Amino acid sequence: MSHDRHPAPRDYETLVRAALLGAGTSVWEWNPQTDVISGVDADMSLLGYGPEESRLTQREWNELIHPEDRADNEARYQEHARDEAPYYEHEYRARTKDGQWRWIAERGRIVEWSADGQPLRVVGTLVDVTQRREAESRALAIAAQLSETARHVPGVIYQYRHSGEGDGAFCYVSESCYDVLGLTANEVMRDGAAVLRMIEREHYAATIAAMKLSARTLTPWRFDFRLRRPDGALRWMTGTSTPQRDGNGGVLWYGYFEDSTEVHELHLARQSAAMAQAANRAKTEFLSHMSHELRTPLNAVMGFAQLLQLDDSDPLSVNQRRRVTLIHEAGDHLLQMISELLDLTRIESGQLSLDCAEVPLPALLAECMDMLHPLAEAASVRLVPVEAIPTLTVHADPTRLRQVVLNLVCNAIKYNRPQGTVRVRAQSVTDGVQVQIIDTGVGIAEAQLPALGEPFNRLDQRHSGIEGTGIGLAVTRGLIQLMAGRLDVESTLGKGSTFSVFLPEVPAAGASSDQSASLPT
Repeated sequence: MSHDRHPAPRDYETLVRAALLGAGTSVWEWNPQTDVISGVDADMSLLGYGPEESRLTQREWNELIHPEDRADNEARYQEHARDEAPYYEHEYRARTKDGQWRWIAERGRIVEWSADGQPLRVVGTLVDVTQRREAESRALAIAAQLSETARHVPGVIYQYRHSGEGDGAFCYVSESCYDVLGLTANEVMRDGAAVLRMIEREHYAATIAAMKLSARTLTPWRFDFRLRRPDGALRWMTGTSTPQRDGNGGVLWYGYFEDSTEVHELHLARQSAAMAQAANRAKTEFLSHMSHELRTPLNAVMGFAQLLQLDDSDPLSVNQRRRVTLIHEAGDHLLQMISELLDLTRIESGQLSLDCAEVPLPALLAECMDMLHPLAEAASVRLVPVEAIPTLTVHADPTRLRQVVLNLVCNAIKYNRPQGTVRVRAQSVTDGVQVQIIDTGVGIAEAQLPALGEPFNRLDQRHSGIEGTGIGLAVTRGLIQLMAGRLDVESTLGKGSTFSVFLPEVPAAGASSDQSASLPT
């Protein structure tokens, strides 16, 4: 049997059409003047129809096109017929024999025209692109999900590509880019160097060097730098990025960064606080040691001064006695300051222990007022009798509470005016017992109240000539806090001040809860 070297033209055409159909592609030919389509059998087989179900005209084929796609399909052809496009191209949905919809990519071109310029012959192809369209839809859905997820991430997710020739670009940047950098994602992707230009000068060189090292070794790049946003704000950025080599010799980084300014500020604040605590501990230890060291020679000075005053065998002259008295008074004042300083250091270091018990408050207040009568008389200040319910009892250290009251009443006397008064009253209140020391003295300016009680800060009284160390009130406040209480101050410049001490109350057996209404008048 002999074989032809080349198939006949009709056989060749059949072979080509079969090969194309096997690849999911069919070839068609259409005469717009007669509306006849040839080669449509292959088109129909793509959709599952047999030869007997062929659509032989464009009108009949249009019935298979999805209604939503027909108008656009016709518009694409008319653009080509008007010579506005080199080809007729369109993707549309076509109905299969079993009622499903398949995506078809159709492409054609007018290859023959009539003498009067009418299209006579159009040839083209049909390709089933359903799988591609479904893959694209899945990819779009995944991208939408990733984009939605990234939108809720506080930092920026990105993909950055460096070609290896000096230029780089962001292939992807999440929408949160604007909140973090002050630039939109599109702005960053249009200009890959925009973010690098924002890096502060002192961080730029190290950042670029670390990035180049990551590209060369393909090791993760962790970065921490400060940049200036377009609005002028300086912000810290922290992040990490994993590099990989791409097929063109460049490097792709997949990474994430976020604004870490608050974290850096918190770290700096903690460092500052730790340094301040260390300095405070050193100060406390120094003051504690110095207080102990000063007490010994000071006690010796005061002791010898007292011996000089008591030595009858070699009596002092009047002037000498006056001078020795001044030495003793100055020593006594210095000893008091050292004692207060020692108390303050113990309070600050947490080394001051208290022995709290039930303390009858009226008796303690009366005792303190009796002790300070001489000081009040010398200052021409009247001490009003204590106002307190006889059964009022507090939970406190009696020695330290006496120190608190003496200090506050002493200050009320010292900073009073001639013929002024000091009133002490105690009463039950909602959160315990309130002890008020009320004076008619010089008062304190409102702007200075926040600094009241700072160690060594005597406010405007440092030039008043009134003796004081600037420590007593700090010790007083610390002692009150150690006894689970608090100190409040109200003052009006030129009219006087009220210091209120709040302490835990010990209810008296059988006492009425409405004791505050029966204060003596």
